[in-house]
Amino acid sequence: MAPQNVLQMVDTNIADEKDEPKKKVVKTLSFFKLMSYADVIDWILMGLGGLGSVVHGMAFPVGYLLLGKALNAFGNNINDIDAMVNALKKVGITCIYKRKESISYLARKYSRV
Repeated sequence: MAPQNVLQMVDTNIADEKDEPKKKVVKTLSFFKLMSYADVIDWILMGLGGLGSVVHGMAFPVGYLLLGKALNAFGNNINDIDAMVNALKKVGITCIYKRKESISYLARKYSRV
């Protein structure tokens, strides 16, 4: 439930004859009432901001996943340099493939606009 008439502000610039400050009562808005004033551009910007926060939140876990794969490639092939290089190439190719896949997906999606 949204609180009603809970905030009172004192305006010190305006005074009565008695030199007492007048109090203004400010009504608060609920979150859903605030969203009712949003137009299409606001909704688009909020959606893009939400999408950006999801992508930003996924950056570290994906980086740690790729770092773990690279460290496993080192650890599993500690005595065989050729196998280690091949395993690291697979991790590198995975990184490059995921980057190209995401860029090509975005290019295909937004080229139709």
